[in-house]
Amino acid sequence: MSEEETYIITLRRKGKETIMNFNVGSKDKSTTLIRLKGRKTQMIFNEIISALAKYGAITTLKTSEKEDAYAIRDDLGPIIGGFLILVRRSVKPRKWIDVLNDTLDGKHPALVAAFENFLTMTLDLSKIERSNDKTISPIVLDAMSSSLKTLTTMLIKEEVP
Repeated sequence: MSEEETYIITLRRKGKETIMNFNVGSKDKSTTLIRLKGRKTQMIFNEIISALAKYGAITTLKTSEKEDAYAIRDDLGPIIGGFLILVRRSVKPRKWIDVLNDTLDGKHPALVAAFENFLTMTLDLSKIERSNDKTISPIVLDAMSSSLKTLTTMLIKEEVP
């Protein structure tokens, strides 16, 4: 990632639909890496913003009735990207919110590496499948999400004495 690029998380509201995008780029031009939508999207977005705000790790880019956008501190951007892979298609995303908070608090150092590496691996595998597209393949994203859920569960169980 270049010096001018950053991680950006946005929430767009269109009627009853909410769409969360995780982008990389600048305020003016960015590429969407991960897109989430569904009933729990607003809650997931709010929890992420709240967790990052505790560490002063977000900068408001835009807030309006239809869209909220925040820049994420560079060292935490890959962790949030990995977390979004984790919660994709999750039936109970609230279960994973505590995992995010504990990870940001330093309670799960192995998950920091897992989230960062899963984001990188998902991008790399998507490039193989979609050689001319910069976005993440939904097929790869679904497979990686399932794998990350399993790994996260195992890592957390192992840390319990």
